[in-house]
Amino acid sequence: MRKALVGSRSFGEVVSAGEKPRTKASFEVSRVSPEERPLDASKMTRIIARDNPDVIICGAEPVTAGVLRASKKLRMVMKHGVGVDNIDLDAATNLHIVVANAPGTNAAAVADLTLSAALALLRGYCEASSSTKAGAWKRYMGHELGEMTVGIVGTGHIGTEVIKRLQGFGAKMLAYDVVKNVTLESKYTLSYVTLQELLETSDIVTLHVTLSEQTRKMISARELEMMKESAYFINTARGELVDEGALYNCLKAMRIAGAALDVLATEPPQSSPILQLDNVLATPHIAAYTYEAMARMDRTCAETIVDTFRGKRCPNVLNPVVYDSFQV
Repeated sequence: MRKALVGSRSFGEVVSAGEKPRTKASFEVSRVSPEERPLDASKMTRIIARDNPDVIICGAEPVTAGVLRASKKLRMVMKHGVGVDNIDLDAATNLHIVVANAPGTNAAAVADLTLSAALALLRGYCEASSSTKAGAWKRYMGHELGEMTVGIVGTGHIGTEVIKRLQGFGAKMLAYDVVKNVTLESKYTLSYVTLQELLETSDIVTLHVTLSEQTRKMISARELEMMKESAYFINTARGELVDEGALYNCLKAMRIAGAALDVLATEPPQSSPILQLDNVLATPHIAAYTYEAMARMDRTCAETIVDTFRGKRCPNVLNPVVYDSFQV
């Protein structure tokens, strides 16, 4: 019987859509135990060598070349999510291991949280709630989202969903991406501009790009200095996209009005001074955590695993060249 090791914290825990590998493809499914967390590369290597799985269903834990080599049977790595910056894709390809993700499955959920963060920042919602519950009756003045200029950095699946939602508010939208989506620009009230113009002009800047060596710390002190003092910054993508030290200094000095962060460079944070700032809203990487998104992700993961081991070619496989040497 084939084995699937689940490293993802959430796969199969919230909904039952991921049962397909067990019931339809005769996989023995095991999970990394809570006692073995948090997972680093060394710990992952030991677990994989011990369990010797055919498939890893991973979350954010590191899947390095050493981890990939630890199982003699490993044929596939399935990301329970979208970003694969934690997986050594080149090493997997060289080892003839299929790597796949679940693109678009969490886009609506992340977009919803992004909009809720923007509204909370603009209206001082969290501060007003805390103040009222503490017995005060302070009226907080805010801004209307429809009167704001919003800069969307990255117009892939998630960025597109954010744009769809912002259109209903009537906000002016600016976008930056290395690949310009002409269809988006013609369909919505959207203009592609340079990153500098977006940062200098926007009242809200929201990040929706993947993490790579090209995008790591793409928002540093230089970029933050370009933003208006009244502007807000939102990151629901990856913490490593931002120079956190520079962002802390900027927020502490009130060089920008505030930030909403669902992601941090180190998760969970050991001791991040940025979380102590009053003008920061923080959540524990929950943008994709809706029942609906989990059902879509689980289902996509399960179906991709089953189809791959049945000899089918899946469009969400990131290194399809491996199919030429993949043996069922």
